[in-house]
Amino acid sequence: MEITLVVSNIPIAKIDEYGNITVLRHIYFKCTRCTDCCKLNNIPATEEDLDRLMDAGIPIDQAVEEMSPVLIASKDLNKGLIKAYILRKKPFVNECAFLLADGLCKIHSIKPIACQLYPFSVRKQGEKLVAFIHPQNVCRFIELDVDENKSNTLQIVEDLLAKLFE
Repeated sequence: MEITLVVSNIPIAKIDEYGNITVLRHIYFKCTRCTDCCKLNNIPATEEDLDRLMDAGIPIDQAVEEMSPVLIASKDLNKGLIKAYILRKKPFVNECAFLLADGLCKIHSIKPIACQLYPFSVRKQGEKLVAFIHPQNVCRFIELDVDENKSNTLQIVEDLLAKLFE
């Protein structure tokens, strides 16, 4: 299976079926913990994500806004679209209910796959898996076309692969 990381419709890196990574363009991303993603997005949680939350003692009614699912792309190539639920938001401030006052995540060790991958998403295209910058990206800390010495494209791809196939 081939995987491609795409930014603004431009391939950044390719991973062949043997796991060899070829960097095509250099980007840089490092999470600064600004929490914009926790404040400005509707965060989907898969049924697998919700199982982890409930196993940790978080009741489903405290985890999700409503029990009506949305459809999102699965990280499993064989599933296509899967059901997900939007994480609950705090009243009046409209940010993730699990965002703590100090900017840390209350459920960091069990957070949804969408949070783990952000600001990237994954989509199946034919027999390929395509990782790309999330369409509702609010992250200001992705730099495109950086100098090779500043680039951490290879690390980004390795981190994405680890999260997708763990």
